[in-house]
Amino acid sequence: MKKIIEYLLFFAVLAIFLYLAKGKLEAFFYNQGNTYIERSSYRKAADSYGNAIKINPQSWQAYLGLAEAHRYSKEYEKATEAYNKSISINPLCLKAYLSMAEMYSQNGRHAEALGIIGKAGDKMPDDPQIKQSSQECCHTFVASTLNKSTELFLANRSTEAIALVKDVLGYCPDFAIAQYTLGYYYFQIKDYNSAERCLKKSLAIDPNFHYAHKLLSQVYFKKGSFEKELSSAKDALTMDDEDAAAYNDLGLALMHLERYAEAIPYLKKAVSLEPNNTDYVYSLGSVYRDNKMFDQAIAEYNRLSVLKNDYPNLHNDLADIYDNLGNHAQAVLEYQKEAQHCRKAMAGDPNNPILLNNYAYALNGIGESGKAKGIIDEVIKSFPGYRQAYLTLSKIHEKMHNSELALSALEKAKQLSAGERFIDNQITRLNKQPPPREENKEEKDTVYLKNGRKLEGTIKRYYPDRIVLEVSLGSSRGEVVFYRNMIERIEKSRD
Repeated sequence: MKKIIEYLLFFAVLAIFLYLAKGKLEAFFYNQGNTYIERSSYRKAADSYGNAIKINPQSWQAYLGLAEAHRYSKEYEKATEAYNKSISINPLCLKAYLSMAEMYSQNGRHAEALGIIGKAGDKMPDDPQIKQSSQECCHTFVASTLNKSTELFLANRSTEAIALVKDVLGYCPDFAIAQYTLGYYYFQIKDYNSAERCLKKSLAIDPNFHYAHKLLSQVYFKKGSFEKELSSAKDALTMDDEDAAAYNDLGLALMHLERYAEAIPYLKKAVSLEPNNTDYVYSLGSVYRDNKMFDQAIAEYNRLSVLKNDYPNLHNDLADIYDNLGNHAQAVLEYQKEAQHCRKAMAGDPNNPILLNNYAYALNGIGESGKAKGIIDEVIKSFPGYRQAYLTLSKIHEKMHNSELALSALEKAKQLSAGERFIDNQITRLNKQPPPREENKEEKDTVYLKNGRKLEGTIKRYYPDRIVLEVSLGSSRGEVVFYRNMIERIEKSRD
């Protein structure tokens, strides 16, 4: 009996010894793995952690070490398997969740990384590290996505670019820069309602986002919401009171509201901040023109002609001012400059509606109304929603004494406008004009040409090298230019 008791005691002591030795051996291999990790010997570290796991298959610490060793060796599938095994043993192993998420994020698998962080949050909802890790992952995800989407957008693949940004916002909705970028893409493809929604979301996240205020102002301009444009432009200025573009936007908003006197200080400020910006100089000249400050307008337009003599519509605007001042000879010279610049630009862009419109306007000013009408008719045919073309057509009909057609063109322009009063003013002016009087035959001038032909009409303007003759064409009137070398003699109705 005594022998039996001695044997049992021996085996009990042996079991205790083996158990304690086993624990020490497991710890030995685990610590050895950590040492190899510190030395960047990742293969040896994996072997050591593997030995620890053989001794204790439930060692979540050893699986976590093994996952790190595989990760540093870029054996990502093995690392994922070891991370998941560590979590299965210890569902509260935060480091396993966050390290695996970081690994996925570094490999561009951001959505999966956020999914892992979400699982950690479900287990440990109050841990601040989880929130921080989620934010860091989103930062990386958003930055990577915006880079890719920008490349796509610049390659004219806007649909794909928009889809990418919308996808990242599904995971990380609280990033103002992503909402802004999406709004910018929509703005560029002229989806102004979607652009407005995105920019408002961006500003809800970051009310001080300067560029979102500026872009929202431009969205409202495109939508014809000038009061809202004014408000957004003012908000942008509160963020940066040295932003020339914001001053210019604010001035333009006031111009569209026809509050010209209020617009002038803002546009002057924009020009003072960037005196060589041609757009700002043009805006200032235009507000002077609209406010009937013609001398100041001419000064700004002349300054612009030094900076950029072929600035679109510059010379048409100058010509209109000279016409208003009664200087018709100078007006014709400006119209001719505009026509010349347009012809040169259209050589490389013959179907540009803006160039064609400006060209037709200039031709009408010179007196070639018939040619101008043919051009503008084609513009309207190709671009029926181009408001400016109808305004030009109205001018052409007015020059040809077709008041009813001029009014009809103005009405169409009004339909395409956002409520600007200047069109109503033009309609009122035309309605007040008396119909053209019928001229008696004896009151007509006669131009005899060297080719034996003669034309009757009223000489409207004289120039050193040519004259402008107004003639009747059925129920219509138009102007014809004759150069002096074509003319035999002129008989005036009243000498």
